[in-house]
Amino acid sequence: MTKPPYDDQASFSAPIEDLQVRIAFLDDLVEQLNEQLARQSLEIADLQKQLQFLYQRVEAADLSEGIAPFDPLTNKPPHY
Repeated sequence: MTKPPYDDQASFSAPIEDLQVRIAFLDDLVEQLNEQLARQSLEIADLQKQLQFLYQRVEAADLSEGIAPFDPLTNKPPHY
């Protein structure tokens, strides 16, 4: 008993098409993730530069002028 040849062709064609569709979607997803990663990398680099700038400004500022040191014994919050 042999199967007709058209059954073999149809049985191989559908799974191959499904795999091709999945590969196309996965390729698109990988491309979208790559673009998102590139955008986030640029944003992180920008934020690091801003943070470094803020650190430099804080170090350059003399914070001791006009600010009294905190003494927990004399500076109690009003609810105590």
